Amino acid sequence: MPEHAELAVLLRAAYAHLPQFFAGSRTWSYVRPEARVVGRDVEGPAAHAGVLRRFLQVGGADQLAAVVGLVAVRPGLQRQGVGLALLERVQEFLDDLAVPFGILMCAEHHVPFYERGGWCRLSPRRSVHSPDDTTEPHPFVDEISTTTLVLPVRRKDWPDGEIHWNGATV
Repeated sequence: MPEHAELAVLLRAAYAHLPQFFAGSRTWSYVRPEARVVGRDVEGPAAHAGVLRRFLQVGGADQLAAVVGLVAVRPGLQRQGVGLALLERVQEFLDDLAVPFGILMCAEHHVPFYERGGWCRLSPRRSVHSPDDTTEPHPFVDEISTTTLVLPVRRKDWPDGEIHWNGATV
């Protein structure tokens, strides 16, 4: 599929430290996104975000959220507002999906970027997720996460409590 080959080039450039994930025309890491938000220019894909709706367990209760990941901007376009425009389109897409929240985990140095895009950092809390939905048995990571962010879409207040992702992040 030509579109996947183009997206794989973008993801390889944006995630150069993870070359094993985007070989050939592969455009996902451990779990395939349900949908994608893609920005294009004359050179092809310029920005990308993957989205997967999932029920998480938060404080023991079901919480619908859109897990967002594989956020990427072509390296030559970074720090020019393209990433913030992408986050704006992601928010519009999540509103169209009628989900109450977006959620993601990221590296500490990416937190300010997401906060500028309207995402809110959660207080440190226990997080249980599988880094890999593709192998059996599913491995699980049980940690105190300090870089989980939520985007209020249709609701304002994320519930308190530990988060069980019921699978992998995107």
